[in-house]
Amino acid sequence: MDPASDSPQCDGIMLSRGAIILWWEKKRIRYNALVGLTGIFSIVLVLVAGSAAVKPGVDFEEPIGLIFGPIVFGIIANACYTAGWIVDISLYRAAPRYKLFQFGLIISIVLAGLPGLWAVIAWLITLYTGHKFD
Repeated sequence: MDPASDSPQCDGIMLSRGAIILWWEKKRIRYNALVGLTGIFSIVLVLVAGSAAVKPGVDFEEPIGLIFGPIVFGIIANACYTAGWIVDISLYRAAPRYKLFQFGLIISIVLAGLPGLWAVIAWLITLYTGHKFD
């Protein structure tokens, strides 16, 4: 996406801090959707690949972690998202920092995907070695 078309700045007019907050908040739904979909995909990978990587009767991930982990992650991710616009208005320059938004989004997506990546790596290790994890 072109940052210029995504910017709330019009004809060189300086934006208020409130307008910058609004700019960030309009992107929160997209942020949550992208991070949430990545998290759901990651959980599916943990359930499928993780289960294939361990011996029968052994959990790759504790079930309680699969229940509460995504909730805690979602709360922390949104707190960090709010910190993004707090940093943006603290270092106020009359326009939102699109790169700051992109950086936070990429980091959040990577963190949401790590459990699934680990499950796939564990499964590939079991394929290579022929031994499942205890």
